[in-house]
Amino acid sequence: MALVAVYLTTSQNQFSESRRSWLFPLLLFIGSGIIDTSIKFVETHYVSTTSTALFSAILFLFAGIFGLIFIVLTRKIKLKRASVVGGIVLGIPNYFSIYFLIKTLSTPGIESSTAFTIINVAIVALSTFFGLVIFKEKLSTKNKWGIVLALLSIYIVAYF
Repeated sequence: MALVAVYLTTSQNQFSESRRSWLFPLLLFIGSGIIDTSIKFVETHYVSTTSTALFSAILFLFAGIFGLIFIVLTRKIKLKRASVVGGIVLGIPNYFSIYFLIKTLSTPGIESSTAFTIINVAIVALSTFFGLVIFKEKLSTKNKWGIVLALLSIYIVAYF
């Protein structure tokens, strides 16, 4: 139900019969699965409950270093003060999202399958909501049904 909800919520009215139209959603699905699995594996085997903050900080430090190396090597992007400030401002909530995700996964009684389902479906639903409020996007009937299914699937996963 959650997968159908994500599809309905994010699909556009235009329909493309091209095989390539499925490439990016498929890559996103596989990439998200790899990331979620990696985070759970690292949380289970390498991160103690007292080192979550340190792990998250090191993760973001390495991401920053690799980003700078990419910029220097490719020279396609010019560093501007506004970009650096924007990166830091965006990095702060991302840091805490990883921090709290790892804390959630290490909480006894919360299954990782439940946590990931609720988090990922909630992200799609909230992104759609913010698109409506901030960017004045219009929802199709298909998108509205997707939101209803997303909320229903979160409720079912969380309470059953």
